Amino acid sequence: MEKISTFVSYKEATSSATAARLGIDNTPGTETLKRMAYVADRVHTPLREHFNIPIPVTSFYRSSKLNSAIGGARSSQHVKGEAMDLDLGSGVNGTRNRDLFDYIRKYLAFDQLIWEFGTDEDPDWVHVSLAKEGNRREILKATKVAGKTVYAPFK
Repeated sequence: MEKISTFVSYKEATSSATAARLGIDNTPGTETLKRMAYVADRVHTPLREHFNIPIPVTSFYRSSKLNSAIGGARSSQHVKGEAMDLDLGSGVNGTRNRDLFDYIRKYLAFDQLIWEFGTDEDPDWVHVSLAKEGNRREILKATKVAGKTVYAPFK
């Protein structure tokens, strides 16, 4: 398989430097691939088409073993193939992570949308998850407090 969706490659969706370094298999199963395609088609593709720029996926699928190795949450939707992290770095053609966050919040379906760290002006990256049903439209902001990640409602 070469593509998860029009703009997301299988390699981009499953690659992990940590998995490679630790020899962890990060291969999703058939049902997980279907969920990944669902998320990519309904989140990444509309963003890509609206902004007309490449939108890097920095994390998508994580096997349970990989998720544990990086200290991911036990309930992480990355393990189910239902979550992706997007990061434009310092921006692309004037578009920043904040713009992705705002567009998702206003126009797209999602389960969770998280402003991941950064500043009040721009997150370091955007986490977005989407399930086929039962989406909560939960919007959070992640910050570090005493070295621990804390999630609070986004204001």
